[in-house]
Amino acid sequence: MLLAVAGVVALLLPSESSEDATPPVPVSHVDTATRACLLTSTDTDTTGTWAAMQKVARTRDTNIVVQRYRLPTSANAAAYVNTLVQLRCSTIVTTGTGARSAVASRLVDGHIPNVRFVVVAEQPVSGATHLSPDSVSTSALTRAVMR
Repeated sequence: MLLAVAGVVALLLPSESSEDATPPVPVSHVDTATRACLLTSTDTDTTGTWAAMQKVARTRDTNIVVQRYRLPTSANAAAYVNTLVQLRCSTIVTTGTGARSAVASRLVDGHIPNVRFVVVAEQPVSGATHLSPDSVSTSALTRAVMR
C-alpha cells in the first residue's frame, strides 16, 4: 500500500524537462580549468616563477589551477615530464637546469598536442616558449599559459 501511494505521489509531482533543467553549480573547477604546472629542479625559486604563477591563479578573469612539482634527482627526466602530461598539465613551466633538460629531452621525442612548455632559463629550448629569469612576471606567465 505504501509503495502504491509513493508511486502516485511521484507521478503527480511536476518534473523538469531537460530543456528547463540547469546544470548544477560545480563544487570545484579543477577538472575544467587550465592546469599550469611548475616543474623545478631546485629547492629555491630565485626567479619568482612560483609566486607569479600563484598570482595568475588568483586573477578573477582566468580559470587556472597551478601546481608545483620538484624533479627528483633519480627520476627519468623525460618520463617525469610525461607523468605531468598524464596529470593533464596543459602548460608546463620549468625552472632550474635539471627541469630545463627534462623538457628538452622530452621534446626531442616530438610535440605533445595541447600541451605548452615554458622554460625559464638563460638558454631557450626548441619547441618551448622561452622566458629569461629577469622577465618573469604575472603578465608574462598569463600570456604564456593562456595562449
